[in-house]
Amino acid sequence: MNNKKKVIIVGAKFGELYLNTFIEPPDHIELVGLLSTGSQRSHNLAKAFGIPLYRQVSDLPRDIDIACVVVRASIIGGTGNLLVEELLAKGINVIQEHPVSVQEIERHHRLAKQYKRHYCVNSFYSATTAGQTWLSSADHISRNIGSPASYGNLTTSRQLLYSTLDWLVQSLDLGADVLTPELIYRQPLFDVLNLSSSSGHYLLQLQNHLDPSDPDMHSLAMHRIMLGWNSGYLSLADSYGPVTWTPVLHAKDHQKDHLSLYQTAGTPEGAYLHAQATQKIYQSNASRLDTFEVLGPEGIQTTINMFINQIDTDSLARSLSSEHQIRVAQLWEHILTLCGPVKETKLTPAKPVDLLCREEQ
Repeated sequence: MNNKKKVIIVGAKFGELYLNTFIEPPDHIELVGLLSTGSQRSHNLAKAFGIPLYRQVSDLPRDIDIACVVVRASIIGGTGNLLVEELLAKGINVIQEHPVSVQEIERHHRLAKQYKRHYCVNSFYSATTAGQTWLSSADHISRNIGSPASYGNLTTSRQLLYSTLDWLVQSLDLGADVLTPELIYRQPLFDVLNLSSSSGHYLLQLQNHLDPSDPDMHSLAMHRIMLGWNSGYLSLADSYGPVTWTPVLHAKDHQKDHLSLYQTAGTPEGAYLHAQATQKIYQSNASRLDTFEVLGPEGIQTTINMFINQIDTDSLARSLSSEHQIRVAQLWEHILTLCGPVKETKLTPAKPVDLLCREEQ
């Protein structure tokens, strides 16, 4: 990363989080423009960041190194894939926001190779600090125990399924192994699936409904993940944490009845009584604004850094490899096929509950 890379953001909705990566500009990347349809929002953002607003790929200068395409892909009704192809043809390396179909990922990699450029999908959440903490913790546990997690459960929505699966596949480090989904039963609010591999079984609760007029909202849970080993279980409460580790309870010689608990606590055999019941590995105490302005953009910068390393050295991060990304997309498509069409319903915002402020209403 010796040469500063020029970056353009494509899309002004979720693309705002990508722009926020440059609130405090990193030394090695430079924001040089926003490509959008010309909405008032895009004009406001371009003015705020002091960058040009472009309307067409053909209008872009030739010296752009990386384009971050944050426009819905064709599989979810957008034009993101067409923009990726135009940008690759113009000689620009591309990071595309998820989800993306298997067919389009394979096509974009072929085009990238044809134009001697690089392409990857950004599944976003696993690159955040919470995500990286989770992945490094899962790897540490698996290496110490000698095997990946053998059980677990995950709760998410249709909108967040792709990124949840990316998280899971990275956590398990499957190698040549595969995750096979099976629809077990349907609850009123969730479809329940078993994801099995040679290492274990993982229960997925997938929200089965959304509001087509507001598809980005109304997730009952965004990312709630638990993976377990015989030594304990690793938990992710939500997309940005906290991350906790809960060791299994084992009291040596607990069946002996010569000492009470308070007596045992002062002896070597009572050392387990002083260990934390649950260890907090990561917690940000972030507001929603913090997730949009700080935590999410930090994850985006992590992805951009890995992508730049790939461009400069051909050293490929596993999460950005075509093999990993195709595996995630295949599993995503398989699960959606098993579950069938999502239930479309008109939803209203839930009543907010704040447990930190319990005054009677």
